[in-house]
Amino acid sequence: MAAFKLNLSLNHHLQNHPFINTKTKIDFSWQFNKTLINQPFTITCTSKHMEKMVSLREIQGPDNWSGMLDPMDPVLRNDLIRYGEMAQACYEAFDKDPYSKYCGSCKVPPKSFFQDLGMDSSGYEITSYIYSSNTSNLIPKFFIKSLKSDGPWNSRVNWMGYVAVSNDETATRLGRRDIAIVWRGTVTKLEWMEDLMNFLKPVSAQNLASRDPNIKVMAGFLHIYTDKDQSCMYSKFSAREQILAEVRRVTKIYGERGEKMSITITGHSLGSALAILSAYDIAESGLDKPEKTERIPISVMSFSGPRVGNTKFKKRVQELGIKVLRVFNIHDRVPNVPGVLFNECTSALVPWVADWTSFFYSHVGEELGLDHTKSSFVKERLDMVSMHNMELLLHLLDGYDGKDSEFRVARGRDIALVNKDGDILKHEYLIPPHWSQVENKGLRKNSKGEWKLPERKGIEDHLRHLQVERHLRKLRLI
Repeated sequence: MAAFKLNLSLNHHLQNHPFINTKTKIDFSWQFNKTLINQPFTITCTSKHMEKMVSLREIQGPDNWSGMLDPMDPVLRNDLIRYGEMAQACYEAFDKDPYSKYCGSCKVPPKSFFQDLGMDSSGYEITSYIYSSNTSNLIPKFFIKSLKSDGPWNSRVNWMGYVAVSNDETATRLGRRDIAIVWRGTVTKLEWMEDLMNFLKPVSAQNLASRDPNIKVMAGFLHIYTDKDQSCMYSKFSAREQILAEVRRVTKIYGERGEKMSITITGHSLGSALAILSAYDIAESGLDKPEKTERIPISVMSFSGPRVGNTKFKKRVQELGIKVLRVFNIHDRVPNVPGVLFNECTSALVPWVADWTSFFYSHVGEELGLDHTKSSFVKERLDMVSMHNMELLLHLLDGYDGKDSEFRVARGRDIALVNKDGDILKHEYLIPPHWSQVENKGLRKNSKGEWKLPERKGIEDHLRHLQVERHLRKLRLI
């Protein structure tokens, strides 16, 4: 039997802040028998005020995180922040510079993704990137393209995220092999919210598995997920096909080894909507039930996401056993759209109308609403974009201990990160707004002494078209 103890230290410059909790000491003991490495185990959390056993399966939400949100379970908080940082990494890796020939692609290769972004301790390894193409007039504001129309990158294709698998060390700690699917959110401020006001579309219209033709989701989300452009090597297959093929490939590998697995899907904003849609598709396609393996639990860690579909979509997600935890700032407007008038609240008053019609929008899952006004670090007044900021949400998670609890930073996450891409912190903390930027905007001096954006090599390393096609044939999707 082996025991490990972790000491969670706070940042030195925050130690004396009145809203930092330095009184309660938490002792994490991770115990497991090396001969039973794939068996579920528990984490013991003890403190002066708390003593409970936390199962790693609880973190995946089989009981809808009952009793874990108020007060906030420290292990769940750590997991939420980890998945949130994986979603935040998408923003930092995405090439959104219109002056770049590669605008719309990922700036870093998959093999060194986490290392290049300073996330060496992520515990995950990327197995595949995800791309989507813009072939529909329903989604013009979701995509970004280069000013150079004849550049090496296809203007109709955007990098949308990645699939990653926990490494051996992390899998041992978790007691399972975790497959993470991470979706990128929008980088076009909030203009894309206007696109949410289009219409619901049956998922079956885009050939997704569906038992009811009245299961509908927002058309824009559906097209980002299913559109493809055969003229480009990156979008020969849709984002949907790329994900389903990769999930089948990875689960087959670890299933044959007899390992327990979990699928965790995450994303911020637009990425949250795509996370819920892809979770539904994976489960409805039966990929959570591979041969000779127990059912793989699917969880969605949603951050600041809008409503995705109608009430029938919500009910089917629940029937499929998908667990969704929605984390959002209660002052953020994005989670309130679409369906301002017809939503899960109004449908609860007239359920027979919601069952009869298909235009009631509905959120899915359990909610964890956070309030930025409780943080003494944050300005009293924020604009709409700032209230939707992912780094702000991670800061609020770090300080949340329950609905009626005082804001106390638990992990000591650097508050400077809140201003990485915003103007959110009070000026007294002397953290410049929007401080995160590429040195010299990415320009490098070449051998001729000219300042140019460097050529990018090896961006095709991760593409495995033959493998994708082979697994899609096994799934009878082509």
